[in-house]
Amino acid sequence: MTRMVYKPVEMFYTREQLKKILEKQDTDKDGKLSMKELKSAFQELQSRFPRFRAEVAMRKCDKNNDGYIEFGKESESVVSYAEECHYTVP
Repeated sequence: MTRMVYKPVEMFYTREQLKKILEKQDTDKDGKLSMKELKSAFQELQSRFPRFRAEVAMRKCDKNNDGYIEFGKESESVVSYAEECHYTVP
């Protein structure tokens, strides 16, 4: 008799789920994410290194170098970056 072993299926966050996590972290509702808010988003995604991920995302995605990720093109870039990191739904 062969014993079957089941592996849990990894489910990755969708783009929409990632967008909602970013929007939820905009705690002051100013339409942009500060470094602190961005770090909180990566903490919610259960990143092992949320500060590092936030710093990399800020460097890659803050096109006007104002220290904020504005919703729109910049936040879309953060979503793409988070997809590259392959975060799974807990």
